[in-house]
Amino acid sequence: MISLAVSDAVLAFASAFPVFLLSQQKDFDPAHKLPAKAALFGFLLMAIAAGLGALKYGFSDVWAGPYWMFNNIATFMSPPLVTIAMVQILASKFWSPPAWGRTILAICVLFEVSRWYGLETLYRDLQLAVCIVAGLVMVTRSYMSTGTKALILVSFASFFVGGMLIGNEGTIAGYLRLNLFRYFIALGNLMLGTGLYFLLRQKRQEHPL
Repeated sequence: MISLAVSDAVLAFASAFPVFLLSQQKDFDPAHKLPAKAALFGFLLMAIAAGLGALKYGFSDVWAGPYWMFNNIATFMSPPLVTIAMVQILASKFWSPPAWGRTILAICVLFEVSRWYGLETLYRDLQLAVCIVAGLVMVTRSYMSTGTKALILVSFASFFVGGMLIGNEGTIAGYLRLNLFRYFIALGNLMLGTGLYFLLRQKRQEHPL
């Protein structure tokens, strides 16, 4: 369907913009570069999945296999990667590369266990809820500029509406919920990626080399 291709294309561009912003590593404190890369990787997975979705729905089902593979990876890995990275930046507590490796492995194991028992939807919803709560707690308790805080809070509100209220099955007021879900996630990614970039710039100014 064309509408699905359009919503995926919008999500792809909205996810790619944070990738561009977070790739500006020279603007960040060296201590923040590893979590910034983790967040970048989370947004990149979403951009790839959405881009493949636009190709699948807009051009050919030949892209269906790669799309579903990256869609599953992005759904279950991107939220915790981005959230953990943001929490580390705000708390100024950083992990080593091996610790990040173990984290990614743990996320994969939890996903596989939930898939074996048919609990993917429950795991996805619980994961999203935990990420939203953890992010909100850290943002509200941390000092940052008003504009940056507003961007991040709007992003989490968008994730909550899209993921917890709208969902991606059925229709609402004649519109596919999946399309509305993607637009809200796209807005959330755009706001969160921009907020993280400004936060990292602020942290660099607070701790100049």
